[in-house]
Amino acid sequence: MGDARAQFGSNLRALREAQTLTQEALAGRAGLDRSYVGGVERGERNPTLTAIFRLAHALQTPPSALFAGIDADLEIGRPTASGVEAVEHAGGLTLRFSYDRHDAEYALNGARRAEYDDVLETLRHGLASAASNADAVADTFIRANAVWPDANPSDLWTFLVNRLYCDRANHPAASARLNLEQSWKRTSGWALERVVVRHYSQILGRGGIVLKIADKPDKRRLLSAIDDPRIVPDKADILITHGDGQAEGLLGVVHVKASIAERRTDDVPMSQALVQAGYLSVFWTLDSKSFPSAKPVNLGEFGVADGEINDKRRDFEEHGHFSACFSYNANTLPTVDERATANILVCNFKDPDDHFARFLLAAHRRRRLGPGAAPPAG
Repeated sequence: MGDARAQFGSNLRALREAQTLTQEALAGRAGLDRSYVGGVERGERNPTLTAIFRLAHALQTPPSALFAGIDADLEIGRPTASGVEAVEHAGGLTLRFSYDRHDAEYALNGARRAEYDDVLETLRHGLASAASNADAVADTFIRANAVWPDANPSDLWTFLVNRLYCDRANHPAASARLNLEQSWKRTSGWALERVVVRHYSQILGRGGIVLKIADKPDKRRLLSAIDDPRIVPDKADILITHGDGQAEGLLGVVHVKASIAERRTDDVPMSQALVQAGYLSVFWTLDSKSFPSAKPVNLGEFGVADGEINDKRRDFEEHGHFSACFSYNANTLPTVDERATANILVCNFKDPDDHFARFLLAAHRRRRLGPGAAPPAG
C-alpha cells in the first residue's frame, strides 16, 4: 500500500508541476489544506475519495490519471468519504486509518457499518448546521458512546471522532481553508466540557448540583469568595455550583482534559488553592495516549512501571493536588491503595449514576451538614 501511495503522490506532483501550480495554488482550487496536498504528494497521507475527485477537478484531468502506474490489485489508502474505512465482518468493525506512517487498524467489536454511518452522519450534520463545531463534536461523541456502550470511550475519541473531524471531506465547503488540526485542538476542549455537562446534568440536578460552563464575568463572580492569587478564573473549565433554593454558591471546579499531559501541571496551583479553601477541584480526563503503530493501543498515562508510581499518579495519590481524578479510558489503572490522598477512578458513559456523580453528590451532602464538614478526598 505504501508503494501505491507513493506512486499516487508522484502522479499528483507531476500533474501539478506540468501546470506550473504551487501546492498552495492547487490546494486553493481543490478546497484543501496545502499541508494535506503536500502529505499526499509525499505519500504520507491517505487521500479520501472526495479529495481525489477534488484534486482531479482542480487539475482538469480524469481521476484515472492520478492512478497511472498503480497495480489494479493495490489499494491506495482505501479511500472513503470519511478518511476512516469501516470494514464490517462477523465480529464487528475494523477501523482503518493512517497513523503517522502506519496503515493502522482498530477493532470495534460488535459494531455494524450502519451504526458507523449513523455516527458519521451525526458529525457531518452538526458541522453543516448553524451550531458550533464543539456542539457537533460533543453530539458525535455522545452518539458513539450510546451506539457502542461497551467500547472504550477514550478509544472512540482518539481513534474515531478525532480522525473524522480532521478529515476535510466531513466539513462543509465554507471550512475549506480551516486548519483542521489546529481547529481540533480548540474545538475538542470545548466539546468535552459540553459532554460532561450534558451527561451528568440530570442526575446531579436532582441532588441540587449544577455543572456550569460560565462566561468570564460569572467565573470571576463565583470564584471571588476565594481570596488567593492562585485562583485564575480562565482556568476553571466547569464550575460546580449549588442552589438549594437559595442564592447560587460555589462547590468547586472540574478541570477537563483529553490527556493527562494537557496543561495538567498548569492547573496545580489553582487546584491547591481550591482544596485548601475547602472547595472541590476535580480532574476529569479521557487519559488519551497512544503511539503510532499498525495496531495502536490507547494505554493512557496512568500506568505503573516496575511497581513504582509515576509522577502523574503521584499528583493525585501521594500529593493530593486535586480532590480526585476520573478517567474515561478503560485501560487506566484505578487507585487500589487505601492510603492514597486522592483516588483515580475509572468511569464510562453507560450510566451517569457512577463514581463521578456519586463523588459530587456526597461532597454536597457533607457540605450541607455544616461549615466544618470537609468534602471527601476521593
